[in-house]
Order: sequence, then structure tokens, then C-alpha cells
Amino acid sequence: MAFSLQSIALLASFTLLVSYLLYQKLLPKPIPGIPYNKTSARRLLGDVSDALAHYAETGEVISFLCKRCVELESPIAQVFMRPFGKPWVVLVDGREAQDIMTRRTREFDRSDFFRDLFISLTPVEQGVLPTNDQWRFNRKLMADAMKPEFLNNVAAYMVHENVLHLIALWKEKARLAQGRPFSASEDPQMCTVDTIWAATFGFSLETSKTYANQLAKIQSIDLPPVDSDEVVKMPAAQLPEMYHHVKLITQSSEIAMTSPLGRRHHWFAVNFYPSMRKAIKARDKMIHARIEQAWKLYENDQSGQGEARIKCALDLIVERETSLARKDGRAPDRHSQVLFEELCGFLTAGFETTSTTVTWGLKYLTKHQDVQAKLRESLKYAHQQAWDAGRSPSAEEIAKIDCPYLEAFMDEVMRHSGIVSGNMRVATVDAPLLGCIIPKGVDVFMPTIGPSMLSPAFAVDEGKRTATSREFKGDADRWNERKDMAEFLPTRWLITDENGKESFDRRAAPLQTFGAGIRGCYGKRLAYLKMRQIYTLILWHFELLPLPATLEDFKGRDILTHGPQNVRVRLALVHQ
Repeated sequence: MAFSLQSIALLASFTLLVSYLLYQKLLPKPIPGIPYNKTSARRLLGDVSDALAHYAETGEVISFLCKRCVELESPIAQVFMRPFGKPWVVLVDGREAQDIMTRRTREFDRSDFFRDLFISLTPVEQGVLPTNDQWRFNRKLMADAMKPEFLNNVAAYMVHENVLHLIALWKEKARLAQGRPFSASEDPQMCTVDTIWAATFGFSLETSKTYANQLAKIQSIDLPPVDSDEVVKMPAAQLPEMYHHVKLITQSSEIAMTSPLGRRHHWFAVNFYPSMRKAIKARDKMIHARIEQAWKLYENDQSGQGEARIKCALDLIVERETSLARKDGRAPDRHSQVLFEELCGFLTAGFETTSTTVTWGLKYLTKHQDVQAKLRESLKYAHQQAWDAGRSPSAEEIAKIDCPYLEAFMDEVMRHSGIVSGNMRVATVDAPLLGCIIPKGVDVFMPTIGPSMLSPAFAVDEGKRTATSREFKGDADRWNERKDMAEFLPTRWLITDENGKESFDRRAAPLQTFGAGIRGCYGKRLAYLKMRQIYTLILWHFELLPLPATLEDFKGRDILTHGPQNVRVRLALVHQ
């Protein structure tokens, strides 16, 4: 009996010892020298529980990362967001972030965090590739689609036409709402899908137009009392099926971000969820048909029209593939998987970011009526000929006429809202950063908000910065001297010369929404083109009237982008 009890005691002790050692093995492993929350380091889930509590309260993750740095009083910190995995390093120093993205590309490359979001959909698209020869080929293949010649002479007209469809939709909604607020969360998204689809293939899904035509047949709807804060409920839309397919495919990447199984869950959804399989099959069938048609048009074209033949981005890409094939001494690949996936990426890249930026812009214009009035007057001044003629500015006019305050407004919206929560890079070697060593394989998360962006930067010993950071100091000191970085102030981007003429200063404030360096956002120029058209035409046709305080919140939500939780507008027509 004694032997039996002794054996049990030894077994229990051994089990406890193994459990303790296993527990210690599974605890987060802090990187030496980088500040962290000591309590989190003693929990198996690290910072996850605190992050989830913060997300439940705010809908945001990015502000939690900034909060950790503020709590630790350091521009660099580490958080344990992946149980049993490596820590993330959080860097809230815009100057050092810029240095990493532009001048330290041999030490830091595109993070697998972004790759995990899209690899199950487009494994060879440039956005998910490391900076290698395949990525360079993809960039060359798509390069012409971001040149001013195509954007101003082709894409601008496609975008303009589809933004006018949004204007028509809002006129119908304004008619039905009769001065009351309604939700506009999805309207910019529909417009963005229509514009990018048209720029890619030369024809639109006409999502906004379809909805507008449906509403035009409705004489009236049930309305809340005029003095209530209730939002008008618009009739449900019967939208093109392809729109729903594109939306489902794009937003499926949220699975990789929110599921404990990450990209494995996303892969399973892509391959086995019936709705996803149906959407991908329909999209792929349509894209392959358009590619085949583009090749036939190119090969049958004997007119030598050159640029006049280019009607969409696909025409350019087919022409570019032929040129690259000739240079490489090979036959053009009519069934190129790279070409196919780049088209898929082109369709989805601006789906979330541009529409999210526009929705934040609508909220700022509604809250800051003085900004809205100044922007409308600036647009009228820039397009005086169109105003005097009682017409909308043309696609060409919006694309080519300078309006400094519009540029200032767009950049201030992106700076202040933080639509892209941050940029991520992975250390490809053991790399120095602010006096610390980032081990190879560790991700560095660089928020686009927080200290050095929306509040003063932490003081940093210049000796801890790299030589390139010291050499290319830029405007960091000028930005840090300002006490109004937390305010929404478009005029910060404007300078006035001795003759009183305003011009736009792109270096007036820190802005890393599009990243920087060779891995900066490929579609940046197209995004600006779309935003110019959308903001110009909305303010040309509508006043965004003030909302009751109960409807005017600025709560955000972090998923693929940092978007507003609610977008409501109350419209009145602008009379010319």
C-alpha cells in the first residue's frame, strides 16, 4: 500500500513537473531589449486577451498596439499576439518606419501577414509575393496600367461615368428620404466596384445604375418623423450577381485575419464553401472570357492605331505581355496564370481601401461644414467654366485641373482616419532598430496613427537611429513641432506664396497610407484619380447637411481596413 501511495505521489510530482516545464515552454518568449507588458509575458495567450477586450469595446486593434507603446513610454515595443509564435514588434516612429520601407529593403521585406490574407485566392499576384524576380516580372507586366497616359485618357472616363451613376442613385435616395438621413455605407463600395471593373475590362457592372433604376420606380416609402433621429430605411436593392460574387471573394480574406486557424481556414473556405466556390467559378469564367476576347482583338488588329486601340487595363496588359515575351525570346502566354491573378488583384485591390477612404471623407465633410463649404468653393473656382455652363466637370477636367484644397482634403482624410491601419515588414536578417536587434523572421508592425502621426513623437537618441535615418531626416522635426496633429485640418497641407496663390505641399505632414518604397501601393495613382472624381462630383451636386449628434459618431472598425462603423448622410441638392 505504501509502495502504491509512493508511486502515485511520484507520478503526480512528475506530471506536475512536466506540466510546469511545458507551461514555461509555451509562454511568450520576449525579444531581449524591447519593452513589453510583463503581465502578458506570463500568460499563454500573451496580449490576446487584452486585445480582444479592447476590440470588443472599440472595434479596433490598431489603437491597442499604439496604446501598448504609450503605456510602456517607448517608440518600440513587442506584443504577443500569436500564441506560441514569435512576438510582433510595434514601431510608432514614422521617421524610422519611412527609413525601413524606403532605404532598408535588404533588411526588411513584405511580411507574410499580408500574404496570408490573399494567398488562398491569388498565390502569384504581386501583393503576396516577396521582393523576388517573380514580383519584378509582375510589376513590369502591370506597369502601364498606372501610367498617366492610361489613367487620364482612358480610366478617368470610365470612373467619371460610374460616379455619375452614384450621383443618380443618391438623387433617388434623397427624393425618397425627403431631407432625412439614410445609411450610405455600401454606396461608395458599389461605385468603387463599378469604376474598377470598368477600368479593368472596359464595361461596368452598373451596380449603382441598377439600384437607381429600381428606386426611380418607387413613388414613396415609409418615413420616420422629421424631427426624429431615426435613419430612413431604403428599399432593398436587387444588384447584379457578379457584384455579390466580387464582394464575397474580396471580403473572404477577413477569415484569414479573424479565424484562429488563419489562412488554413481561408483555404478551406475558398475550396469547400459552396457560396465561395460558386462566386469564384463565376468570376473566373468571366475573366477568362474577357482575356480571350482581348487576345483576339489584339491579334486581329491590323490598323496600327496604338494608344487609340487601348480601351481598358486588360488591353494594356495583353500588349505588355506580348512585348515582354518578345524581349525574352518566347511566345506570349495567352493562358498566363500570372496575368489572370494580376487581373484578380487589380479588381480587388481598391475595393476596400478607396471606398473606406470615401466613407470617412463623407463623415468629415458632414461634421466639418466649414471644410465642406471651402472645398465646394475651391472646386467651383477650379472648374469655373463648368459652373458657369451649368454642367458637371468632365472627366478630363477633373483629372487635369489643379485644385490644391481637394488634394489637401484627400490626404488629411487618409492621415487622420488611418484607413490602412499600418504597414508590416519582416526582418530578413538580424536588423538594428532604435538600439534593439530585431531577429530574422520577426514582423515589425508600423501603425499609421498614434505617436509621430497624430501626436508628438517619442524622444529618441539620435545615436540609436541608423545612419540612413540620420542622413535622411526629412521633415520629422517640422512635423513634431506642430501641436495640432490630432486635429482634422486640411489647410495644414497648403502653402501660400507672396502673391497669395495656394499650392499643395505633399510633405506637410506624415502620411504612410500607401506605404513607401518599392513595396508601396501599386494602385496609388488610380486611387487618387477615383477619389478626385468621387469627391468632386458629390460636392458639385449635393450638400451634406449636418446630422443629429446621436448619428454623428466616429467609431472605427478594424478588419481589412480601418473603416467607420456607421456612415449616414442627409442630402440637399446644390442648385447651379
